[in-house]
Amino acid sequence: MARRCVVTGKGTTAGNNVSHSHKKDRRIWKVNVITKKIFLEDENRWVRVKISTRALRTLRKKGLKNAIKDHGGDIKAIEPKKYIGVGSASAAKVSSAK
Repeated sequence: MARRCVVTGKGTTAGNNVSHSHKKDRRIWKVNVITKKIFLEDENRWVRVKISTRALRTLRKKGLKNAIKDHGGDIKAIEPKKYIGVGSASAAKVSSAK
């Protein structure tokens, strides 16, 4: 999974280390991202999101959904996953047979 914040969209940035003699060496800056389990009260469920520690402060103030909307993030990142497995297909056949 990518090292990217769900709320702010911050990710890894590339640039140069510049020495005293102005020699340039390529380097990367990694964003401080943690995996956090957050409870959505209106949906009564837990979601696991990758969030930067800076956005975590905003999250405590505004809530997850409002913070994502304010920063222009994608709400689909916290939608529940729809799993289609072998067991669900056989259960659908049994229910349609009745």
